[in-house]
Amino acid sequence: MDQGKALAFTGHRPESPPFGENELSPECIRLKAMLLTEIMDRASQGYGIFYCGAARGSDIIFGKLVLLAKATEYPNIRLVCVVPHEEQARSWSERWRDRYYGLLEQADEMVLLSTRYTSGCYHRRNRYMVNRADALIAVYDGSLTGSTAYTVEYARQKGKEIVIIDPDTLARSIISPRLVPM
Repeated sequence: MDQGKALAFTGHRPESPPFGENELSPECIRLKAMLLTEIMDRASQGYGIFYCGAARGSDIIFGKLVLLAKATEYPNIRLVCVVPHEEQARSWSERWRDRYYGLLEQADEMVLLSTRYTSGCYHRRNRYMVNRADALIAVYDGSLTGSTAYTVEYARQKGKEIVIIDPDTLARSIISPRLVPM
């Protein structure tokens, strides 16, 4: 069955945005509204698969919003959680672990890339998602280091369309896809 186009997501951990873990802050609520709009718009354009790395912070928020879109408007979309290793959530707080396992239970599919942590497993997860996606949404502040920066740059190198939402300003920008030499 053709699922249409695919969208991958990357974003910062909860320590990075100015609202931190306060998801009831006006800034976080606006960010969630922007992400939900992006998801709904993509679903209406034929995007059927939504990839999420299921990490603390933006990833889990994104995954829950995909499930909301699925429950309310687009029942045929699929959430695929790509987990870098089995113990990804081992050192997280109980609150984040509960949200993580709840997301995995509700996802349409969970892809486990490694049974144990290995060097580079998070980058491998991000490449896996980008390689299968037509576009990337990033909650990204423009920093030059970290997993989100790596994923945005990888998607740019692969010629993917990238929608960036800056968590500090909530500004939305698009990096148009480009042709990549074969």
